[in-house]
Amino acid sequence: MTDDAMRRRAKSFEEGAVAYERSRPTFPDALFDDLVATAGPRLGRGVLEVGAGTGRATLPLARRGARIQVVEPSGDMLHILAERLHAEDLQDAVTVRQGTFEDVATGDGPYGVVVAAQSFHWTDPSTRWTRLARLLGNDGIAFLFWNGWQLDSTQHNLDAVRQVYRRDGGDLTPDIDDHRAGADWAQDEIAAEPALSTAESTSYAWDWELPVDDYLSLLATTSQYAVADLHRRRQLFNALRAVLGDTVRLDGRTQLLSTRPQTIG
Repeated sequence: MTDDAMRRRAKSFEEGAVAYERSRPTFPDALFDDLVATAGPRLGRGVLEVGAGTGRATLPLARRGARIQVVEPSGDMLHILAERLHAEDLQDAVTVRQGTFEDVATGDGPYGVVVAAQSFHWTDPSTRWTRLARLLGNDGIAFLFWNGWQLDSTQHNLDAVRQVYRRDGGDLTPDIDDHRAGADWAQDEIAAEPALSTAESTSYAWDWELPVDDYLSLLATTSQYAVADLHRRRQLFNALRAVLGDTVRLDGRTQLLSTRPQTIG
């Protein structure tokens, strides 16, 4: 993907926060329990969350006692995050700033914990790992995680879905050939960064049944669909309704990566 295409996709999240909050799956509770246990006393030294969105990771961490500094570029997302924090009386646990990871000065650290939920792939690839290492100081830990899913092959005719995409999908990718939590790219990039330790990886499996229109709304919140031609997207979604049926079943997986500053010597 070109840099221009990547920026266009990233910009698509500046709007559509209501649909994002309504449609996106949550992260597993077990992930947050494991994160808190692994972080240990580092949580008390400050948490930076990169790209908090509507708070899908922010609130579970705040409920577990973390005090979090959030950086998020979308004002719409931050508005919903603030509403959710106030609804649970958690606003005092979270400091909110509109901006990007690149806006966080390395002098603002070190942080005991850096968290990025479904967001770190949007950061600047030329600087993200060195910046992360500096923000972690000598003993911090970073947790990067992504939800992913694919259509359940035991319930859906995947050949029929492929045919729909070949006819109506253009460059859009079906949830067949693994629209999952692919974090191999991040593991490879971390392995090439001398300032960070080799990433540890944990996966959490889940499944989800939802009405077909809710599934199509979920697709519309992903960047490739959000920037697609509206007529093409509408045509594709109408065709998908016909082959998927009233209820969609997804096989889901959340992949969690953790990394720490590299110990030299």
